[in-house]
Amino acid sequence: MDKNRKRWGYIFDEKLDMLIPNIPRQKKFVKIFLILSLLFFIIALMQLYFLDKTSPKQIIFLIYSGGSVFFLLFLAIVIKVNISFIERKLKQLEEMTLPYEFEIHPLKDNSYIFLCIVLFIMFITILYFKLNELLKNFTSKDIFFVIFMIITIAVNFSFFLENLKKRKYSLIISGRIIKLLYENNEIEFIEIDNIRYAKFYAANAGKGRKERNPTFQIFDKEEKKFVEMSIKPTDYYLMKKYFTKYNVMIDDLYDYF
Repeated sequence: MDKNRKRWGYIFDEKLDMLIPNIPRQKKFVKIFLILSLLFFIIALMQLYFLDKTSPKQIIFLIYSGGSVFFLLFLAIVIKVNISFIERKLKQLEEMTLPYEFEIHPLKDNSYIFLCIVLFIMFITILYFKLNELLKNFTSKDIFFVIFMIITIAVNFSFFLENLKKRKYSLIISGRIIKLLYENNEIEFIEIDNIRYAKFYAANAGKGRKERNPTFQIFDKEEKKFVEMSIKPTDYYLMKKYFTKYNVMIDDLYDYF
């Protein structure tokens, strides 16, 4: 990863070779919020002691001070929980070792499969009723709609089949050899010396959003794509360690955190 790459709230970790959340800064925020909550608590106690119940302004200020205490404490707790979560993930990465032989399986998004099945049922149901309408009352508008629905179903079904097919691929990495398998049968392999570079990135999820899980690609010396696969974040780090070990050029556009 480019060490000069900047991202607000993150620092570059030399050991992990990635941007990680700035935990010391987050811990400072926790202290600041706790101190502020203590100050507001003292202010609230003083307001309560000298409170004039007939004064709406004093009551409003007391509510504001008490609410500020709970809000600041809530922020401190949220950040503290987030710090603990990040530290666990960092510890997991630091303890991860690179075995001589290991397997990489594609990420299986069952929610996408379920969504596709639901959409197919909806589309086919709509198409069924439209065809019945068309048989009773023949109009050009209905014909175009039916054609549109058939094309939509066909296109989505092809994407659905492609997604199912991708789930059947896997990789076996053994030393300097990377084997590509389909349904557990080897179909191709590449030696580490024949790899030009590897690329990691987060696929576009639409509307300016990025997928949470990484996608990686391997290109040979002729820049022909050997494999493209969506994987788990932990597998991303494992593959990155593997390529780093054998001095393979890495184009890393994925943010683990």
